[in-house]
Amino acid sequence: MIRNITAQKFSLSLLVACSVLVSSFSLAQSSSTPASTPTGIMLVEVHREEGFSSDQYFWTRLGDSDGNTLLYFTGSADSFSYQFSPVLADEGAVAFDDWTLVPFQDLQQWAYQSRPLFTWSQEEEPGQIALNLALYGPGLNGEAPLSENRRGALIPPEGWQVARFTPTETANIPDGFDLQLLDSGQGVVLTNFEGYSLYGFTDNNYAASACTDNACYEQWLPVAAPALAIGIGEFSIVDRIDATRQWAFRGKPLFKFKGDLLAGDVNGRNQHERMQLALVKENFNPEGVIVSAQPGYGDIFTLNGKTLYFGSAFEKYWGGRNLRGSFEIAYFKGKRLGGDACINEDCLTTWQPFAAPADATSNGFWEVVTRRDGSKQWAYKGFALYTNSYDEAPGQMLGHSIYEIADVDGDEAAIARTKQLAEVGNALGGAGVYWSVAKP
Repeated sequence: MIRNITAQKFSLSLLVACSVLVSSFSLAQSSSTPASTPTGIMLVEVHREEGFSSDQYFWTRLGDSDGNTLLYFTGSADSFSYQFSPVLADEGAVAFDDWTLVPFQDLQQWAYQSRPLFTWSQEEEPGQIALNLALYGPGLNGEAPLSENRRGALIPPEGWQVARFTPTETANIPDGFDLQLLDSGQGVVLTNFEGYSLYGFTDNNYAASACTDNACYEQWLPVAAPALAIGIGEFSIVDRIDATRQWAFRGKPLFKFKGDLLAGDVNGRNQHERMQLALVKENFNPEGVIVSAQPGYGDIFTLNGKTLYFGSAFEKYWGGRNLRGSFEIAYFKGKRLGGDACINEDCLTTWQPFAAPADATSNGFWEVVTRRDGSKQWAYKGFALYTNSYDEAPGQMLGHSIYEIADVDGDEAAIARTKQLAEVGNALGGAGVYWSVAKP
């Protein structure tokens, strides 16, 4: 678990020393796929709530185990604020990839891409600071803010920046390639310059002749290397038996799958016994969770073969909810609802919370929430997940697209719940819970 220590104990001289001691890691330093985040560090999407459409996505930030905004300091030592607390790592934590450890007293502090990380005591709701910065702060390249901060929304003081997840900053890749954080890929995926996912031929014994017959060419396109291209970092070049040259990543010849029709697709997953998605960083998933392709609905999460669902308070959305990217919901809406999408005995006979171990810790897009009875439950991108008792076979999704209307004529507890759901969903037409398959 990530721990925060009161910042009054923090030494400015130590801050300067930490900045010097931190080192960054390039892609070339790991032969296996590193994790996107260490245990206790979250990835959180920053959205703005819209009135009648899918919530607008800005970028992905870093959070502590409770989803609070993480920041780093770029100012001078004499302007450091003691309202900021260092994010400390557990004993025995090990640096890897973009993640390093810097000394803090007799403990260690996490740093991302050479920047020690902090939380801010002024943040009242997890993610509040990051959203305010997205709305009222300058753009990455100094662009004018999207909106004027007329109401004095809280933004970081001078010298403090919100820590965004930016794997491309330290990537050592040739021209023509890019890195994308792909939901269906469950990690940072190597893509071409158009954003299409790339795959590696996993058997080194076939490297020189990988995918050369017509049957393979019908689905897989070798990623051609220019005549003058040279290897760099973990990228190398292999000579094919047809006298052409092909890029390879970590020794695996690279291909594009013809069945990927849109940038961000990973439809080539499990289509060839020797083809594997070119993952540069891998997101955490709880045990038993995989991404499965569901005909007509795209990729969904399953737990040991059973479909996973989330419940959200009613939203004022127009349009479909099933297509990729058509139903974006802000993290803070799920965070506010917590494990309360299903709380009474009748509901729990149908919806079983996806239980998290008592010692589980948030990691990546997965967060541990505490239910009213004290039990732990896994949440993804802010929303607690469930299975449905009516699903009896793999692939069934009988709990999808179900509206449960809140009781407005019940007792005091029922009315209080209706009020809670109405406030979280901000819907004028009623209150309740909408159940949907959990999509990555």
